[in-house]
Amino acid sequence: MRCVSVSIVLLLLLIGGEGMCQQPGEIPPKAVPVDGVVVGGGAEAIKDKTSVGVNKQFKVRGESLHLNKAVSALCDEMSKGVYELLGEKRPESGFYPVNVLLYSKGNAKRQNVFKTLVTPVSGGGFKIELIVDVREQIDRSDLEAGVMQAIVMERTLRTDPVLNAESVLDVPRWVSDGLLGALRWKEGSRNRGMFEVLTRKPELYPVGRLFTTKQKDITGMGETVKALYEASATAMVMSLSRQKEGKAGLAKMLSEVAVFEGEPEELLRRNFPAMNVGKRGLQKLWNLQLAEMAVPRLIDTETLMATEEKLREELFFSLVGKDRLERRVAVKDYDVLAGLEQRERLQATMNLRQKLVHLSYRAYPDYQPILAEYGFILTSLARGEMDGVGARLERLAEERQIMYEKGQRARDVLDWYQLSRARDLKGDFTGYKRLLEKMKREKKRSEGNAVSEYVNQMEKLMTRGAK
Repeated sequence: MRCVSVSIVLLLLLIGGEGMCQQPGEIPPKAVPVDGVVVGGGAEAIKDKTSVGVNKQFKVRGESLHLNKAVSALCDEMSKGVYELLGEKRPESGFYPVNVLLYSKGNAKRQNVFKTLVTPVSGGGFKIELIVDVREQIDRSDLEAGVMQAIVMERTLRTDPVLNAESVLDVPRWVSDGLLGALRWKEGSRNRGMFEVLTRKPELYPVGRLFTTKQKDITGMGETVKALYEASATAMVMSLSRQKEGKAGLAKMLSEVAVFEGEPEELLRRNFPAMNVGKRGLQKLWNLQLAEMAVPRLIDTETLMATEEKLREELFFSLVGKDRLERRVAVKDYDVLAGLEQRERLQATMNLRQKLVHLSYRAYPDYQPILAEYGFILTSLARGEMDGVGARLERLAEERQIMYEKGQRARDVLDWYQLSRARDLKGDFTGYKRLLEKMKREKKRSEGNAVSEYVNQMEKLMTRGAK
C-alpha cells in the first residue's frame, strides 16, 4: 500500500478502511482498529484549526477553533482526573499522542458517535486517532466517553508497546464508562437516583449484564436503561478502587485491559488478588458500593415532588388503643384527639412533630413555611385548642395542591423540552400531553399482559428519574 498524505489517511479512516500507511519492507502494523466504524465515505476536507492541550498529548482538529479549544481543555481535565483517581502523577512526556478529529461536515453514514483507531508510528510507538461525529447535536457525555476510551487505550499501549500483529485493541465500555462515572462522583456530581433504584432492584442491571455490554447495546438504549447502565459501571469501578491496594490494582488493570482477551473475572483476579472475584463475591461488593452511594447527604435537598410525597406519608397520628393495637389516623381527622387525655394528645402530636422536623432537614425550600405551620397546628392540638384548626388545615392542603400541580407542570415541560430537542423528534407541548394520556390508556389495556410487571417497574423508574 503506497504512502499518502495525512489528510487522505484521515479520510480513509472516516471511510472505514483498516489499512495504514506502510513503506515496502516495513514491519506490518502491530495493532488494528477497534471493531465498528463511526462514519463512511464522502467526508469533506476541514480547515486545519488545531488546538493543543496543556501537556501537548491531545491535539484537537475541527472547523471551529473555539470548539477545538473547549474539547482539548476537556481532554486535559479528564486525563488529570484519571491519574488523580489512580494516585499517580500525570506524565509530562513519554506518552503517545492522541489526535481528536471533530467531524462536522460530509455525507458519511452515521453509525456510532465516536471511533478510536491506532496507527503505528515510523521508528516505533503508536498514534491514537479519535474521530467524533459532531454533525448533529452531541451530548457532552458521548464526547467524554470517546475521550475516556482513548485515555485508557493510550495507557495500555504505553505500558505494553510490543503487540502482536493480530492484537485487537478494545477497551470494555464498562471500564471506560465506569471511570467516567467515578470522576463525576469525585467531582461532586451526586445523582443518587439510579444508585438508589439499583440498590432496591439490582436485577435491573446486574454485574453479569454489565460485563457483556457492548457499544451496539449502548447505542440502542433508552435514557432510563442507559442511566442504569452508567450507575452500574460507576459502582463497579468505585468498588474496585476501594479494595486493599485498590488504586494500584486499578492502575495495573488499565495498563492491560485494552489487549486482555480473557473473562472479566480473570482480569480482576490478576490485578486484585485480595478481592473475592467470584460471581457472587463481585455481586456482593457491587451491592455494598451501590448502597453506600445511594445514601443521601445531610446537605442534599429533596425535590418539590419528593417532598410532597413524603409529607403525604407522614401526615398521620399514631394512636394506640386499649387493645394495644396501633392505628394511623389522618391529620384531617384531628377531632379524634378531642376524646383523649392530655398526655395521650401530647404523645400523638409529639411523634408526628418529630417526623416533620426530620423531613424539614432536606425538604424543598418552599415547604419550610408549610412544615412550620403544621408544627403550630400540632401545638394547638396538644393543648386541646381545636377551634379554627380545620380551616388552617384546609388552607395548607390547598397551598400544597397548587405547589404540587406547578411541580408536575414544570416536570412535564422539562421532559417535553428534552424530547423535542432530541434527534429526529419534533412536536409541541400539546402533542406531548396527548402522548402521555395515550400511554396511560395503553397501560390500562395491557394490565393482563405477560410483560405488564416489567413495564410497571420501568414506568416507576422513569417517573422517579424525571422528578
